[in-house]
Amino acid sequence: MTDNKKFTTSRRRFLQGLGAASVVSQVPAFGRTLPLGEAAPTIIRAKGQKSIVCIFLRGAADGLNMIVPYGDPSYEGYRPTMAMDLDDGLIKLDSTFALHPALAPLESLYENKRFAPIICAGSTHRTRSHFDAQDWMEFAAPGNRTMREGWLNRYLTSTKTESSATFRAMAIQELLPRSLRGAFPVLAVPSNATNKKSNDNLDIFERFYGDSGGMLEGGEMTNRDRENDSAGVVESGRMTIETLRRFQEIVGKAPKKRDGNETVSGSAYSSSRFSKGLQQIAKVLKAGEGLEVAGIDYGGWDDHTGEGGVEGKMATRMSDFAQSLSAFCADLGQDLDNTTIMVMTEFGRTVRENGNVGTDHGHGSTMFVIGGEVNGGKVHGDWTGLAKKDLYQGRDLAVTTDFRNVYHSVLKNHFGFKSPQEFFPDFRPSEIKSLY
Repeated sequence: MTDNKKFTTSRRRFLQGLGAASVVSQVPAFGRTLPLGEAAPTIIRAKGQKSIVCIFLRGAADGLNMIVPYGDPSYEGYRPTMAMDLDDGLIKLDSTFALHPALAPLESLYENKRFAPIICAGSTHRTRSHFDAQDWMEFAAPGNRTMREGWLNRYLTSTKTESSATFRAMAIQELLPRSLRGAFPVLAVPSNATNKKSNDNLDIFERFYGDSGGMLEGGEMTNRDRENDSAGVVESGRMTIETLRRFQEIVGKAPKKRDGNETVSGSAYSSSRFSKGLQQIAKVLKAGEGLEVAGIDYGGWDDHTGEGGVEGKMATRMSDFAQSLSAFCADLGQDLDNTTIMVMTEFGRTVRENGNVGTDHGHGSTMFVIGGEVNGGKVHGDWTGLAKKDLYQGRDLAVTTDFRNVYHSVLKNHFGFKSPQEFFPDFRPSEIKSLY
């Protein structure tokens, strides 16, 4: 008989210690499960195989404080304490736009035509709810509450084969982003997945999934129907553990750092959680395991207070973001040619600063596309200006580039994927020809 009390405690230790409840919670959506005893399919990442890394800035990042419209005559009037000019260290991109000084680590990517900022980008839906806007951007279906599969998972499902790699898709965080949830199996990797305690917890949970006694947590033998219902879940659990084990092997065998956080390529990652997550993604990309789609979040961009201009909470956050992203690109080296990095946020901020040196929920913002064959070194998107008559509802940056057109353009040009008619519900995307 199974010691239920011991098992329950062990299971709780696993879920708390590894943070993998989010991984296991995705098991019912793992799609195709293998017959018991069949090995998970693997393919080696072919030379030149392409990948996408999606970074979501959660909290609604202020695009006007990232790609700064210093040349717009109305800009300073809206932001009397936050506005910046070239004398403040802005990095000039053209006669209208400049990079915030904190984004200086990305300047060389722009100069080398690897970095394409897209202004006035976002969702055309009027919501200013973080939750709705994030969901609809990740499902690529604004206003549609029936769509429950992420746009990246739909891509993976549409293009899967029997030889799809174990590491075809992953997210470096406890919970899968909604863009990666759906029928195709995607691994969520907890931040502590490579430490010794995580290994011990995997051993505990592996014993549970390897138990052949037909026992469930309640301790009673299941009937045939219940056994059949649970078989896929148990097998998916085994696959999750096996994949996490393989992830640990990949990260463990990666070339060691020279000193501090410097990689063998010479790129200096910071000590932040986001930076370490990008470093793990780079290791898997370079390991030749067939990673095609990776997701990672960077939270905390809801700057109602203390956002600031040259200095402030947002500048501090942007500095880490830019340093981490620059290190990631340098770490990839030549593989950046086959990797497209997409940066997005659910919506922008008000054009006018509030009384707390911050901004409130707005509409249009900025997207970044980096690497791959992108046509960088120029600012993309249609700029309508900051005159009040040109603002959305008289207060926000307009959206002139629908985010779904960016998705469509990247999938088509980077992967050669032609979106089926139903891929973007109630929307017919248009290619942004200038982006490639």
